[in-house]
Amino acid sequence: MLEVNNISIRFGDEQVVRNFSCRVEKGGLACLVGRSGCGKTSLLRSLIGLTPYCGGGIKIAGASLNESTCAYVRKITAYLPQELVFPNDDVMDIVYQTFRIGGVKNIRLSIPLLHQNLSRLGLEPELLDKRMAEISGGQRQRLMIAVLGMLDKQIWLLDEPTAALDEKSRDLVIKFLLDARCEGKTIVAVSHDPVFASRCSTIIQLD
Repeated sequence: MLEVNNISIRFGDEQVVRNFSCRVEKGGLACLVGRSGCGKTSLLRSLIGLTPYCGGGIKIAGASLNESTCAYVRKITAYLPQELVFPNDDVMDIVYQTFRIGGVKNIRLSIPLLHQNLSRLGLEPELLDKRMAEISGGQRQRLMIAVLGMLDKQIWLLDEPTAALDEKSRDLVIKFLLDARCEGKTIVAVSHDPVFASRCSTIIQLD
């Protein structure tokens, strides 16, 4: 499903990733671990063409990542960054906007399914009536994971999905992701959370 073959990532004179390779099979839940600054987020972003790399290559669902295939790769892949910055709009407006972006325009928003996903992640449906500035970072993270579960993407790329969560919320997110894996989703996550990493099928050390 996902192959990285001998790629390097450089910013100016600094090489943050050197000759890196890995493979994640369909239905895998892989955790990228390593010290801060070793290039985990850069590597995650490179998988959908947001961070340029040199040497080697990347294959997503059998397609070699390049300018001609980037749109296809992004259509089947969802990326959730660690820092979620939103305008101070109504929460429900943000949810609707997610369904309007390229690659998911053909998917209809199901309010009952959204409520179900929120409940699975420990969130009340009343959250949708608030403005983004009124909810916490952890609530935003779980909200977007709930929405992500509705987008019918084959591959999920998540940056620190449990970083802003308490123990109970973290366990709910882990359960949500494990269920998604059982449904055939392929998930790659950056995480410093040893509990999260222990539940993953694959650990990829980046040091």
